[in-house]
Amino acid sequence: MDVIGRLNELRLKRNMSVYRLAELSGINQSTLANTFSRGTPPSLKHLEMMCETLGVTLSQFFAEDETPMHLTQEEGELVANYRRLPEELRRAVSEIVNTVPALRN
Repeated sequence: MDVIGRLNELRLKRNMSVYRLAELSGINQSTLANTFSRGTPPSLKHLEMMCETLGVTLSQFFAEDETPMHLTQEEGELVANYRRLPEELRRAVSEIVNTVPALRN
């Protein structure tokens, strides 16, 4: 699998620059520039961070026969920020969202 090509595909589908991906994922911009311009493979840690920012799991990233879920930039930021919350706050946010009547089936 072409990891860098796949990252580029996901990044471009979200109209996200390398700079913005670096900013949102917390990875040094020069590190990502090397990844995309020189073809330097990312570390697993950085790959996980980029996948989180791009709104896909590692499993979805590497799945070749499944269509990954594509999030808008706003949805990706929401997920990334949610994951940065302490566990207690994540539970509180989940409770609030799950009590919205319009979301119940």
